[in-house]
Amino acid sequence: MIDPTEEGRRTAAAPGAPTTPRPRLSTRRRTSRLGALLTATALGVGMVAAAPVAPSALAASPGFCTDGTQPYVPVSEARAWVGGESVTGLSVSKGTTPEGFTGSYIGFIDDALGKDKDLLLFRLSNPTIDGTNGLKPAGIWAGMSGSPVYASDGRLIGAVAYSLNYDNLPIAGVTPAEYMKNIGNTGLEQLARVPLTKGNLKTTTAGAKVAGASLNGSALTPVKTVNVAGPAGTKQNAFANRTLARTPKTASAADLLRSRTFQPAAAQSTSGVTEPLVAGGNIAVTLTSGDLVVGSIGTVTAICGNTVWAFGHPMTLGGKVSLLMSNASAAMVVPDGTGWVGSYKEVSEIGAPIGMINQDRNAGIRGTIGAVSSFPVTVNVQNPSGKQIAGYATKVADQDNAAPAVATLTGQAAFEQLDQVGAGTGKVTWTISYRRANGATGTFTNSQIVSDRSYFPDEIGTPPAEDAWAITSQGFENATITGISVTLKLLSAEAVSYQVKQVQRLNKSKWSALDGSKLKPNTSYSLRNVYQKTSNGKPAGTVNGPAYTIKLSKSAKSKGTMKVSSLAAEQGCDPNGSCAEWGSVAESISEDFDMLVMLLDSQESNDRVLGKLNYKLKKGSSTRNFAWTGPGLMAGSTTAAFTIAKK
Repeated sequence: MIDPTEEGRRTAAAPGAPTTPRPRLSTRRRTSRLGALLTATALGVGMVAAAPVAPSALAASPGFCTDGTQPYVPVSEARAWVGGESVTGLSVSKGTTPEGFTGSYIGFIDDALGKDKDLLLFRLSNPTIDGTNGLKPAGIWAGMSGSPVYASDGRLIGAVAYSLNYDNLPIAGVTPAEYMKNIGNTGLEQLARVPLTKGNLKTTTAGAKVAGASLNGSALTPVKTVNVAGPAGTKQNAFANRTLARTPKTASAADLLRSRTFQPAAAQSTSGVTEPLVAGGNIAVTLTSGDLVVGSIGTVTAICGNTVWAFGHPMTLGGKVSLLMSNASAAMVVPDGTGWVGSYKEVSEIGAPIGMINQDRNAGIRGTIGAVSSFPVTVNVQNPSGKQIAGYATKVADQDNAAPAVATLTGQAAFEQLDQVGAGTGKVTWTISYRRANGATGTFTNSQIVSDRSYFPDEIGTPPAEDAWAITSQGFENATITGISVTLKLLSAEAVSYQVKQVQRLNKSKWSALDGSKLKPNTSYSLRNVYQKTSNGKPAGTVNGPAYTIKLSKSAKSKGTMKVSSLAAEQGCDPNGSCAEWGSVAESISEDFDMLVMLLDSQESNDRVLGKLNYKLKKGSSTRNFAWTGPGLMAGSTTAAFTIAKK
């Protein structure tokens, strides 16, 4: 638990105020692990001096916190303001220390956030917003959402949450603190794009203009959080975007996972950003932590004791959620000079989780600093000889995100160790631990071989993800995953597979095709299977399987066949051995949880090869089944027909 009175979280009352309405701005530089590179800059814009306000005036204002502290401005009061009402605010453009911005009131939009819930408009200014820091103007940037806006007397007005467009305009739509205070207590309507028209834009006497142009006809959209995934340095997070975009759309965070909007992010660690959360500071809200990070970066609006409010708009509008909460450090705000994608905050470090976000609502998100609830996912990487060469670990907050997390972390491990996003072959073995509704625990283990020419890192994590998905999506009982352990054995940097080609017999010390042979009753024969090896889609020689023996009955007659098939061919799967995406036969035929686990646990690896010897007898027929482990990912089948000589 973090003490809100400790150094770095101290607050100072506004002139005449008996409470602690907002954090004191400080020019003291707070450093992080990267030292001077990530040191927050000194305050670039001074806060507007507040005229003394009688203590009785602030005392009459409602408190944002349950103990009555942090007075806020009621929406009804803000609506009545005259044009140019001065405001101040806090946000971070570099490091972790909030910097100040100033601004003035423009007006409000009727019912923009739902019935009887208005949005406030302000023009804001500081060197980053205006571009006086040597870069182009950033306007209202992605990652600024949640930045608190204060009245001149220190009362909280609300959070920067909406922008007019991507054209770096300095105009912000502010979600009132009055609505954020009630996050989780009221049902707020779904947000929509709100056009600014004369009918709903109530301007002050100063008018609603920017740079001489009317705001009438513009449209408000939420200020984007910065969606982050994977480790910094991945090639535009290509594999993470593809893998996460395939996530089944049932989890509350599905829209985020499928968005393909991820920026590279650092992995979380206990030695990274250790500063406590503060109003106006960065906040990272993630589905996972550790070597895999998937989530969003925004700004803290207010902190009351151990309760945190942020964003001023939803993350995924998931309602009651389970997300990890951390601090983060920014490298810089990157201005968008095109007006197409918008400016955004580039994140350099993300701290270890220090609490949980449990409400994701229309007016923002809310969480609690303290205990963290999650389960581990680990991936150990081996080379072809079986020696471990790397280890990866992440923690997952929500059960619904188990499948995409294991798929992505396994893919990340393959991507980094092969150092390519294209071809590859590997054997993946996984163990899933679970807890049933009655408290009983269990585990099961499976393995598969995966080979792909184009997107191997995307595909290698799919088999364990499908089993995780089967557990979390089943409707038999409230069972939960308690851990997933994966071993990834990299077999080749090329896509290698084997096609069942031929069955051969040993005849006078020479191997020849069984097909077309004439065999004798009551006689033993040595056979072997021959496989065509393929590397990146091209023939790469043949591989002989081990010899095995068959013996025909003394009653054998007429003819027979020896059929050899890959397991994939017998199951009707595609050539790479995949039978279903995010699903399995086990799910479709299970009748209860016990049967589901039994079927999942009994799955065979797709390096399995099956054989069936069948021939006629004087009365009836004889059938014998065989099973072998092939040299790798197996595909195809062949049938050798033979005749049986008369005695």
